[in-house]
Amino acid sequence: MANDAIKWEVKDGVGTVTLNRPEKRNAINDEVLHGLSKAFSELSLNPEARVILLQGAGQAFSAGIDFNFLAQVGRDDGRAPGIRLREEIDLIHSIMNRIEQTEKPVVAKIHGFCGGLGMELALTADFRIAAESATLGVPEIILGLIPDCGGTTRLTRMAGPVWAKELIMTGDMFPAKKVYEMGLLNQVVPDARLEEKTREFVDKLLQRPPLALGLAKKAIDWGVGMDKNSHMEIEAYVQSLLITAKDFPQTLQKGFAQLLKKK
Repeated sequence: MANDAIKWEVKDGVGTVTLNRPEKRNAINDEVLHGLSKAFSELSLNPEARVILLQGAGQAFSAGIDFNFLAQVGRDDGRAPGIRLREEIDLIHSIMNRIEQTEKPVVAKIHGFCGGLGMELALTADFRIAAESATLGVPEIILGLIPDCGGTTRLTRMAGPVWAKELIMTGDMFPAKKVYEMGLLNQVVPDARLEEKTREFVDKLLQRPPLALGLAKKAIDWGVGMDKNSHMEIEAYVQSLLITAKDFPQTLQKGFAQLLKKK
């Protein structure tokens, strides 16, 4: 399934979402955003898609926002200054949050350039695997702007204020190995093995019980910024759902068999 800017399909348990503007280095415009929203809405409801893979076609993951799109939404439309832009940012926030809150593991496969809004999109994934030659960053400050679609929020929560300030306030693009040191990437792999290593990771997730995966993700995300005792209450609630699930005995038996093989 696809629109012109986004392609998605389900095969062998994996829902693959591809940014498909290679001639523009997958710069993000209105068509991309609406395509992402539709893709993740459909895949979240599709039981055949147990893991979602997010990737870019061509030479880059994403060059960030399409500047023609930015000029369009930043243009005065007769209302008070900035209203149109704030409305568009709110829409982008809702799409990014929708991706982040999908109750399935989302893996971003990153190659080439991953900057600005493209970097913010990658941060909505649960896992990020990057090629060694990939470069990542949020260069908005160079244009007199800030990353406004999760850059100051997700970066600070995920990497801490020290790294967030270096990324945002210098506007530099960093090599993948440096971004790994910041704690923002799960793996950095040789370019030639990016497809292979990403597939290995996805296959590992496919071997895990999907209900437990989705609820583990929820428990972790809900607990960010929450006090310890409240977070532990969420753990207990989630565990009660899992252990009383209809297929839990079969899941437990299968899990024990897998563990015994590793001994």
